[in-house]
Amino acid sequence: MSSSNGDCRAISRIPLAEIQETPDLPRRAFSEESIERLAESIRLHGLLSPLLVRQADGGRYLLIAGARRLLALRMLKRSWAEAMVLTGSPCDCALIALVENLQREPLHFLDVAAACRRILDAYPITQERLAAALSLSPSTLANRLRLLKLPESVQDAVRRHGLGERHARALLRLKSAADQLSLAELAAQKRLSAAQLERKVEERLAAPVPARPGTTAALRDSRMIVNAVLDTVRRLTRIGLPVRSRVEEGEDCVRVIVTIPAGTLKIEN
Repeated sequence: MSSSNGDCRAISRIPLAEIQETPDLPRRAFSEESIERLAESIRLHGLLSPLLVRQADGGRYLLIAGARRLLALRMLKRSWAEAMVLTGSPCDCALIALVENLQREPLHFLDVAAACRRILDAYPITQERLAAALSLSPSTLANRLRLLKLPESVQDAVRRHGLGERHARALLRLKSAADQLSLAELAAQKRLSAAQLERKVEERLAAPVPARPGTTAALRDSRMIVNAVLDTVRRLTRIGLPVRSRVEEGEDCVRVIVTIPAGTLKIEN
């Protein structure tokens, strides 16, 4: 990400129409109010920090950092913007975008995780190098990436209720999305601390799973039948018949297979 890595930087005036946003930008959501405030600041004081872009095919530019500033400039109906044009590798540019956003205003930890996941999937970079670039320990980055296993609905609830990263890690221990959502709602309603939510998760994990109606009776009946068949087999073996048996349990049935050598019994029609 430095000049020694081939990253050259130059500030140019670029038409806004030539700047293209990409879905890889780390920061995804902006409030209209924040864009309006930024637009008013730019109107009064000018653009104090240039956009970060890199040149793409066809003479266009891909936005690396500065999505809020770009939206504010468009709101002001400006036709151009000052931008720093980076010529480093796509991987270095993606890292710069993430670091730039982290330095300006803290990103939501789920946005950081998603941005890291995209970088790891798109470029030949190790998780250790990425962690070092973000001044994180490898274990911290690994734990943050695990949060992306939460279903989108649960991630939305975490964002909506302002739950912290430790809250999200606690929810991740539950296997059911319904359980995760219900405890996320409970944490928001009762303003549970992360430690309190962790105890709720422990209670939920320790609770016995209720059996479906009729399951216990059906299981008891099937065992009685299996035991009766096996008892018959044992009686046959005691009188000298070479009978064998085995029990196979399937998802929807129990098979009792009794094997009688040919010629042992005479079967009459």
